[in-house]
Amino acid sequence: MDADLKTGQRTDSFSRKRLIVAIFFSLFAAGYLIVSVLAPVSKTESVNAEYMYKGPEKNGLNDTLLKDSSFIALYRQKAFLQARITMAATDSAVLSIDMTDSIARIEIKGVTVHSSGIKNIRLSSVFTKCDPYAITSLLSKPFVISKSFASIPKEPVVHKVAPRDTSEYKPYEIPDTSRKVYVNIILETENGFRLYMYQETNGSMPARLHRFTFDLTDRLRNAAYIIKCMGTLSKPEYKPYIKVTLPAKEVMAIYRAIPAKGQFAVRI
Repeated sequence: MDADLKTGQRTDSFSRKRLIVAIFFSLFAAGYLIVSVLAPVSKTESVNAEYMYKGPEKNGLNDTLLKDSSFIALYRQKAFLQARITMAATDSAVLSIDMTDSIARIEIKGVTVHSSGIKNIRLSSVFTKCDPYAITSLLSKPFVISKSFASIPKEPVVHKVAPRDTSEYKPYEIPDTSRKVYVNIILETENGFRLYMYQETNGSMPARLHRFTFDLTDRLRNAAYIIKCMGTLSKPEYKPYIKVTLPAKEVMAIYRAIPAKGQFAVRI
């Protein structure tokens, strides 16, 4: 009887400890979830703090002008041109995205070498909730790509071994173009923004499924990042996004044209 009683007490004690641990981790996870939800607000505040107009100054801008839609439109046009001029100083292909005209352009030395119509655009709430002057000032400099995630290789690689003599020569195999390739890209920048380039699905179920899988992989990657932040007791960084949809061949052309550490400019 005493042995059964002691066993029951140990079981109750173990259950209470497990419950305490479960409650602790639940509260800890809930806290990080709240921090993650509030992360866009924190990002908005940081952008405003860094790029908002610092007045007053002699012959400076007044508050009325800063809120005028016509002034903001002109300032955004100027910022876009300024970013493109900065990119034109490089020898590499760069990308400029003009959302007002729904056009994506590949440019070299300021000259457009290829353009494509954008079918759909989605923006993070940071772009709309930030001070208009602040977000435009941010866009006056080109984004610099730090890394990318893609459903296709950066460049098609063909491995060839030179034959030792003519008897070992084999005719070049024509690549199989019948295999359907789905193209979805994420470009992450040095200042913590993301450009998503999706191929248009045109009602294709396989294309939709591929995009769903691609997005799911991205969400799992973000979840792993948040869990890592929880383990290191660090604050997760919110990365505002720009999502555009283009024809598949255009997404492929853009991704393979610009360098791995290339640049792009955006006009909203």
